Amino acid sequence: MAVIVFVGVTTGSSLVHRAVPIWQSVLGMSLRLRGADIDLGSGDDSYVTLLNELTSDDAVAGAVVTAHKVRMFQVCRDRFAYLDARAVACEEINAIRQSGAGLYGWARDPVSVGRVVDRIWPDAEGQVVCLGAGGTALALAYHLSTTRAAVRFVCTDPDAVAVERLVRQARGSVVVHLGDGPWDDLVGSAPPGSLVVNATGMGKDRPGSPIISRARFPPQTVVWELNYRGELQFLAQARLQAGSSRLQIHDGWQLFCHGWAAALTPILNLPDEETLGDKFAEAARSLRPNAD
Repeated sequence: MAVIVFVGVTTGSSLVHRAVPIWQSVLGMSLRLRGADIDLGSGDDSYVTLLNELTSDDAVAGAVVTAHKVRMFQVCRDRFAYLDARAVACEEINAIRQSGAGLYGWARDPVSVGRVVDRIWPDAEGQVVCLGAGGTALALAYHLSTTRAAVRFVCTDPDAVAVERLVRQARGSVVVHLGDGPWDDLVGSAPPGSLVVNATGMGKDRPGSPIISRARFPPQTVVWELNYRGELQFLAQARLQAGSSRLQIHDGWQLFCHGWAAALTPILNLPDEETLGDKFAEAARSLRPNAD
């Protein structure tokens, strides 16, 4: 049985603990998930200790890193025998594999985010309004800037450092709005057919929404709430306007499944196939919260 270490902040409450036993039948192998919680703001030694523990346990195949992707890269990049091009470009590591040659690391978020956005917003050009500039927002900007030259990317965040990192790694033109919002006017002024993304964590990690009740989504907007659980106020606001504005609305369930599929692929040395995320989503559909 392969052990996968799940690195986060409060891993015990994650739905993935219930999903992995179901996904074993899809993968055709036995897996055990082991949570490893590291507080935000922890010192460098926390990451070094984690890698030491990982490499000292032969049962551990590797690790999936969620909230600490950037810090893992910053603190431990020299510990890796190999880092893929996306990890170097995005300056983060979210999939780690043990091998006889040492530790291998990948940034797989641009892959999973890209697979989902290419389905829900397949147009080659247009405008993205991304509310939030964290890791998933950066993965989205990186994917679009490297695959679609005609996309205009607008992002918001109160953290100037996070925004600067997104701009630096996006490899394209990014329009920045610093502040806390609400961002009603910014959303309302987007062209019809835009992609509007809630990447703030509001509605899951903290209450509320980056827009208020008077906000209007432009016609034919594709609305993407990156969260799949929580109060999801932003998602509810979009659903109230879905019919009148012909909105296409998506939550974060597909991203959750594709994200884990993409991260596990190099750890378990599987073929890099988009269909694995679809199989994960279908197999675990009974676990999905807030389904339409």
